[in-house]
Amino acid sequence: MEKTVLIVEDEFIVADDLQMTLQNAGYSVVGIADDVQTARSIILDKKPSLVLLDIHLKGGVSGIALANELKQKNIAFVFLSANSNHTILEEAKSTDPYGFLVKPFREKDLLVMIDIAFYKHENSNEVRWRKEIQLQSELYGIEQSSMNLREKLLEVTKSVQKVVQFDLIAFRLPFIDQADYQGLYFFRCGFKEYQTIGMRELGVIARLQEHEVKAIMINSPVDRKFQLYNGPEFTKERKNNAMRELLARHFSLVSELIFPIVLSKGETASIALFRRNNASFTVENSGLLFRMQHALTAVLASLAEAEPVTQKAWGEDRGQNGRAKLKSILGNSAAMLEALDLVAQVAPVDTSVLILGESGTGKEKIAEAIHQLSPRNNRAFIKINCAALPPSLIESELFGHEKGSFTNAFDRRIGKFELATKGTIFLDEIGELPVEMQVKLLRVLQEKEIDRIGGKEPVRVDVRIIAATNRNLQEEMANGRFRLDLYYRLNVFPISLAPLRERREDINELSEFFAREFCRKFNKAYGGISDEMQAQLHAYDFPGNVRELENIIEYAVIVNDGRSKLALKRPLQTNSKGPVPVTAVKTLEDLKKLQRQTETEYLTSILRKTGGRIRGKNGAAEILNEKPTTLESRLLKLGIRKENL
Repeated sequence: MEKTVLIVEDEFIVADDLQMTLQNAGYSVVGIADDVQTARSIILDKKPSLVLLDIHLKGGVSGIALANELKQKNIAFVFLSANSNHTILEEAKSTDPYGFLVKPFREKDLLVMIDIAFYKHENSNEVRWRKEIQLQSELYGIEQSSMNLREKLLEVTKSVQKVVQFDLIAFRLPFIDQADYQGLYFFRCGFKEYQTIGMRELGVIARLQEHEVKAIMINSPVDRKFQLYNGPEFTKERKNNAMRELLARHFSLVSELIFPIVLSKGETASIALFRRNNASFTVENSGLLFRMQHALTAVLASLAEAEPVTQKAWGEDRGQNGRAKLKSILGNSAAMLEALDLVAQVAPVDTSVLILGESGTGKEKIAEAIHQLSPRNNRAFIKINCAALPPSLIESELFGHEKGSFTNAFDRRIGKFELATKGTIFLDEIGELPVEMQVKLLRVLQEKEIDRIGGKEPVRVDVRIIAATNRNLQEEMANGRFRLDLYYRLNVFPISLAPLRERREDINELSEFFAREFCRKFNKAYGGISDEMQAQLHAYDFPGNVRELENIIEYAVIVNDGRSKLALKRPLQTNSKGPVPVTAVKTLEDLKKLQRQTETEYLTSILRKTGGRIRGKNGAAEILNEKPTTLESRLLKLGIRKENL
């Protein structure tokens, strides 16, 4: 299929140069537009594969507005702009572009970016296509099954959750005689865990009599139009529907996606999805459900023949636990459930994944989960910490070497990529990889082959790459420390992990788990965690995230007497006995002194948390994400000694 490009650029000379470059590279340019209105006409007529899009255009409408339209049409686009203003860049970034080039740029950079944009678009389309095929297959399977009515609706809930994230789903089924079934809800309470809510349960939650809830439902007609309400729109619309108002108030809902379904006898049923925590639905979400209309209609039509179950049976059923292969991942906060949804979506698809998050948020656990849920789960999962490898050994470690290829190469060595063949390789701290090695990693992604040091021929490898970093790779690219082309190759499917301070509702579960594990390890009785300690943990920001929480709990278990509840025996912050005096900065020396003082206090607080331990698992070097030798050098320079802690 021919790759066609539309150029949307209001500077004639720039647009003309772009056209010549693209045509010489073998691309077909379908037109040049200098304003959004002209671009819309060409897009409607020519349907380009990709759009090169300037941000500031003639006519008063920006390229960012057009980018949102291209996103809805599933057309790839790359921004071109001479403006590197942070606010503009953030606004452009919110449209999820397939690339961004700041003028002036080299011809090579342009062609590489276009190549990456096509690659990313094709891969994202494949992911979306696979998800939709799987959803359609699951829905038709539910239709043909012999499950009872509640079981069918629960399975529909689980299947839809895989492609559209939500916190509550409401089924309105007016063709069912039993009023209990005319309004049935499933509230998400965990990963693949749902609480079934009928009229009785809703009455308990809302403190209303059952007949009052039924009256509210009867006076809230089934929605007959496809609607999407986010934020202020939802706040306004909830006032016009008593049942919507009741649900929104008691479940803290902020957005809704309504999908009406007209059945063969003319009855209208509806499925409504709701979200909490300022989350929104998108046009893509509604488009996906629309494409599933036939399958969803078939399932709901089959419910008329399905066997009902008693209300008692569904009220006690909270759904099935879907975490069998995710035992090591704890937490049911909205942020964690959203990350697990993405894990479940991408695991079956053989594409690259980039996991982003601060140190200690559990990036390795997420990578392991993706591997365990993938078709490669019976093959090797190879982990590599890029920050821990000396620059001189990285290439040999990753790709291997032949005997005699360099001094002391007495035998052939098989590299990690070959060891991971048919399996998964996890490149932790990918942001630490030297630029010269980034080029070779890019070749693996593009060509699926490696070169051993001293080897005569390339070696084919079949391996899935999962990368992770705690760095801001976009800043690294801007500073020339990370290759733009490698970033977009890896960033096909990003998963961002929230820091612990943004999911405090998980602290109790994590604390309880770690406390029991360490009590078992140290052969101590577990008597619980004191209320005071829990309050202190919830008030703390955890710069080291889950790893730091684990260290705190381990220390509390070690110093516990085995008879009382766990308590903090040391403060979570610095041991300063009063407010830190503010030093007046008048000279450069004053500034250096203040920086040294701040650094000393911070490092001392970390060392106190680790009991003075620098190296090894849960040591200060690991928490700070530094090499032990580098940290020891800093401590020596600052005069920090273990005996003074």
